[in-house]
This record gives sequence, structure tokens and C-alpha cells, in this order.
Amino acid sequence: MKSSVESTVASEVQASLALDFDALRRPVWVFDDVRKRTLYANQAALELWRAPSLDALRARDFSNASQAVRTRMSDLAARLETGTAEQRWTFYPDGAAVTVNTMISRITLADGGWAMLCEGVRLSPEAEEQRAIEALRHTSALVSLYDADGCRIFGNPAALATYPDRGARFADVFADTDAGEILWAALLDTDVVEGGYRMATARGPRWHSLTIRRTPDPMTGEPCVLVNETDITEAVEAQAALADARERAEAAAAARQAFLANMSHELRTPLTSILGFAELLEDTTLDDAQMRHLERIRDAGAMLLETLNAILDFSKLEAGGVDLERDPFDLPELAARAAGMFEAAARSKGLSLSVHVAPDCPRWLEGDRERLRHVLVNFLGNAVKFTDAGGVALAVERLPGAAPGFERLELSVSDTGVGIAAPLLDHVFDRFAQGGGDVSRRFGGTGLGLAISKEIVELMGGQIGVDSIAGEGARFWCVLDLPVAAPPEMTAEDARLAPERSLRLLVADDNDANRELIGTLVRVMGHEAETVADGLAAVEAARAGVYDLVLMDVHMPRMDGLTAARAIRDLEGEAASTPIIALTANVLPDQIAFYRASGMDDHVGKPIDPRALLAKITSWGGRRVIDARSQSSGGST
Repeated sequence: MKSSVESTVASEVQASLALDFDALRRPVWVFDDVRKRTLYANQAALELWRAPSLDALRARDFSNASQAVRTRMSDLAARLETGTAEQRWTFYPDGAAVTVNTMISRITLADGGWAMLCEGVRLSPEAEEQRAIEALRHTSALVSLYDADGCRIFGNPAALATYPDRGARFADVFADTDAGEILWAALLDTDVVEGGYRMATARGPRWHSLTIRRTPDPMTGEPCVLVNETDITEAVEAQAALADARERAEAAAAARQAFLANMSHELRTPLTSILGFAELLEDTTLDDAQMRHLERIRDAGAMLLETLNAILDFSKLEAGGVDLERDPFDLPELAARAAGMFEAAARSKGLSLSVHVAPDCPRWLEGDRERLRHVLVNFLGNAVKFTDAGGVALAVERLPGAAPGFERLELSVSDTGVGIAAPLLDHVFDRFAQGGGDVSRRFGGTGLGLAISKEIVELMGGQIGVDSIAGEGARFWCVLDLPVAAPPEMTAEDARLAPERSLRLLVADDNDANRELIGTLVRVMGHEAETVADGLAAVEAARAGVYDLVLMDVHMPRMDGLTAARAIRDLEGEAASTPIIALTANVLPDQIAFYRASGMDDHVGKPIDPRALLAKITSWGGRRVIDARSQSSGGST
């Protein structure tokens, strides 16, 4: 409420000036800088200040002006002591800028005080300035100007609609005012700050991208802070949704990986016994009926293993978890090995099986031998499966167009089988695709082999395809550019790796059937085997005896294989360096890498391939014999 003195002074000013200024079309007003009140304003001034009446304008309190405005008013008062002053002011009576050129003089009030008599001429901005003003008025970007105390002195319409409080402080527009205070403090040491912040808007909390910079007030030159804001809530929420989806996808992938690993382990463990004992029985005396029954068991187990391997291989390829090897390999030997796997099957069906490697093909190439063999095995397996008469041919031809140091090769498998109907040719490399319902029912299979082959070939940077006419056979092919390699040199150590004596092995496995099978295989190979049922027993046996090699299962009661391997490595003396081979149904690449990092030297997967097991035993056992002989001779050569 105004004091009685203030009202009296205002009335006296109005009475003394009304006759002279009320009728003027230019705005005239009297401002008391001591009381920070407007004492008089003619009608034009009321329109300038967007005031409905003189009383309403008098009620406005200008004491909360910024430091920059207060400094300017103090300088103006000092100048008025000796004369008049002309200044250009920009007002924001309702948020919109109004520029006025003002003549200011000093008048004495009835109470002995003084006030400023202001006569203004409203200025029309230049065309370029007007365009800038209109752009600022209509842009969706929020533009605000804060004085050195953090109080807003200007906001464009978008800013005022978002933050309706015209006198809002800088920190108050942040959802977290502490964050706003910290950001304001940071402006003391830097000219520009940018970032995304959660703001307290009229629509509720929103995410804005802010560019905040120190800048002089365009009217006074005093330091100010200019803030440009853009609403990025939708983008932030979309990013959060994407991150959440990615997290869910990663969790689903991890769950799938865990399921596949567990499924692989649980299926491979019984398959180890089924296939292992079937192979042992094959070497015994059986009558024709017994041998036929044994072949049925072995074939069913092999089919189950093939299905399991196909699912795991495709899962690894689909997840991008496959790294290609780059080793020298013998091309004719690779082709012969792949075809050799199907000699018996082809012979049993009366089919011819041929291999032709063109003479101009290099013998030694560099690449992932096993995965390339996998592709050929899939081609050959399908060819033999879908052919009842005639033959199957594996061919390797050299093609032109390779870069220097590379050879472009076409590897193909042709057959005289059932062929593929034209509508299905575009889908044979799709997952779970087969040559139609009749083919699926007749021949079975997962429909993953060719999909896996396609993934492998494309991972190698090659092309894959098929040519076929229904009823006239099919030709599957792939084209690859592979580096030419030099033949690997055999070292003297490689030649000496075969052990010169029977080895003493320790076998640790919690499955009774697997212990019996592995022990039998090892003894058939001419070595001694002691078996234990868990990791703790394996550690005790390694501490008490001297073994050339340990075959260690991973999942065992009392102490698992990894813990047992680490415990053996901590033993004293020669036992600590005993080679340990993980003998497990876990065959995923990351599992094998983890076993090696945990102290194991190598890995053999279940179901056990006796030839692979023999190769590992021979290799590691041979090194053990050489090391023992070297130590006994004092390390001399």
C-alpha cells in the first residue's frame, strides 16, 4: 500500500502537470527514483506501459530491478544534476520489446525531493531489426535473458509460455534447483555451457537442450546471461526406450546363451556314453542282427549330435560370436577329408563319390580350415542324403579376378538326386528351409545346415548359390577369395611329440558311464588310466601321484573342474605343471577361452571323438615326456 506522503506527492505532480501534458500524443511520465514509483503518466505513457490506469501504474514496484538497471539509473541521476539527458531505453511491459528514445530532465517535488520527467518518442526498428524481432517472437526456441543477479529481464513468447513467471530466477526454472545453482556458478569460470537438463515447465518436467552464454546487455552493456533452449523430451525418451530395449535384448541374448550352454551340456553328456560305447562295441564280435541294431543306435546318436551342433553353430553365427581363424591349410587334403566322411554312406547307397581339384589350384591357402570344411560337409551331406542313384562330385576350380596374393576358387558339390523345385530355389539358404513338405518328411533334418553355410561363406567375404532342376539333381557352390600361403615348416619338436612310452593319465568325471568309457578308450590307446569322481579327489590324486596328463570334467560335485585345475596349479613340485585337458560337454567358444584362462591347457568336447582325444593325448603327453627327459639331463641338448 502507498504511504500518504507518496500519494500526496503524486497528486501534486499530477495537478501541476496535467494541464500541460495530458493532451500530448507522445508519452510523458514522472518517475521517482528514490521511491521506485511512477508518479504521473499521461494517456500515451499509460499505453506505452500497458497500464489500464494511472493508479495501476503507480502500484507497480520497480525496486526489484536488476543491478545493471540500478547502476544505469544511478549514473543517470548524477548526469541530471547538471542538465538533461537523452537515452534510448527498451522496455518489456508485457514481454514484448518496446524501444523509446527518451529526453529526461530533473524536476523538484513539493516535499523538496526530486523526480525524473521523461518524454519519450517510440522508435520503429529498422527492417532487418524488425525481422529479427519477429523471428524471435515466433520461433519455437526458448530465448531468455538474465541479469547478473540471475533474474530474468527478457523472455520471448515461447519462453514466457513455458515459464509464465516473468520475474523467474535462473535456478527456479530447473526441475532440480540445486543443479541450476551449480550451473549458474559454473558460468563464473566459463563463457558458454551446453547440455541437456530437466526443466520445470508449465507442462510439467521436460528435458531441454540448453546453450547458456555470458553476454553484455544490448542496452546497458552490463553483464547478462543469454539462454537458448530447445525441448528434447521426445528424443530423450526415445533414447531411454532404445536403451531399455537394448538392455532387454542383451538380457534375452544372455538367457538364450545360458539355455544353449545348459542344453548342450545336458545332451552331450549322455551322448558321450551312447556314441562312445557304440564305437567300442563295434570292435567286438557281433552277429549280423546285433551289428544292425548297433548301427541304428550309432546313426540315431549321430543324427542327434548333428542337430545339436547345427543349432549351436547357427546361434553363434547369428549372434556374431564367431571369429575366423587364419591358418595355412592343404586344399586337396581338406577336400579329401570332407569327402571321406561320406564314403561309407555313399557306398551303402551304391553311389559314386568323386573329388576333383583342378591342377592350377594352389595347394596351400590361408583361412579358417574347419569352417570351410563345415561348408563342404553340409554340401556333401545334403547331396548324399537326397540322392538315391547316380553319384556325388566335389570339385574345386580356379577362377580369374583375384587380387595379387589371393586366389579366387569355386568349390562345388553336384549330385544326381531329387533336385529342388524352382519356387524353392530362392529360399534354400533360409533357416529351417527344406525342399518342401515331402522332402522334409522323407529325409528329415533341421533345415539349418545351408543357413549356417551361407553365414560362414558371407563371413569369409564370399558368395554362395545353388543351381537345380527338380528331378535332375542340384549343384551347390561357393566362391571365395583366399590368400595363398607357404607350406608350414615342421620343427624338430613337432617330429618328437609322439610319446615314446605308455602315459599315466588321471581321469576326473562324476558320471559313472563316462568314467568307464574314457578309461576304456585311454587303455585301448595303450595308456594307463586312473579314474576319480570329483575335483577334490582329482587334486588329492595329483598331490599323491605323478601323472603325465589330467583329463578333467568341469561340472562335478564337491569341487568343480575349474577349481580343481587351479588347486593343482598351486601344488608344489612337478604336479603343478601337469597338463590338464578340459573334457566337457561345454563347447561354446567363450567357455573354452574361460577354461584356458582358468589354468587348463586344452579342451576336448563331448561326445568324445576318439581320434581327437588320441591327438590331444599324444600332443600333450609327448611334450610332458620331452620336458621330463630334459629335466633329468640337466636341461642339456
